[in-house]
Amino acid sequence: MTDNKQRSADEQAVAELIKNVFSAYQKFDPSLVDQCDLPDCTLWDLFEPQLVRGGRAARAEFRKKDMTDSASRGELTINLEEPVIDVWGDFAVARYYLDYAFAPPGAMEGRVRVTTVARRVDGQWRRVHHHEGVVPTGRPAMEDA
Repeated sequence: MTDNKQRSADEQAVAELIKNVFSAYQKFDPSLVDQCDLPDCTLWDLFEPQLVRGGRAARAEFRKKDMTDSASRGELTINLEEPVIDVWGDFAVARYYLDYAFAPPGAMEGRVRVTTVARRVDGQWRRVHHHEGVVPTGRPAMEDA
């Protein structure tokens, strides 16, 4: 396989990993999401001010609260834009936008920019780090002194 074909296959595999993460999240299934992560994966979540770290137990504790809160809001829709993915051997970085919307009773929606760092271990791509942040609407105006 040529380098270009392998890179394309790797990029496709990382894109599939990302789709799997959000598909599992929409099902509110923490075990399916955790299958996408390496044991020491860290998370900067959109609604969590602290870095989630400490292995599977820390992620499980975080996901229990996060998914319970999310499931109580209402049906969740997630739309992913095509990620920009770079692969260097067994490491990859993906950058992409997603739009989310919760239906009533706790309706809310937003646009998020995401960076996912992945590593290939035993032939499988898994997340090493996942970082979500609100898409800014521009530079805030300076207040008059």
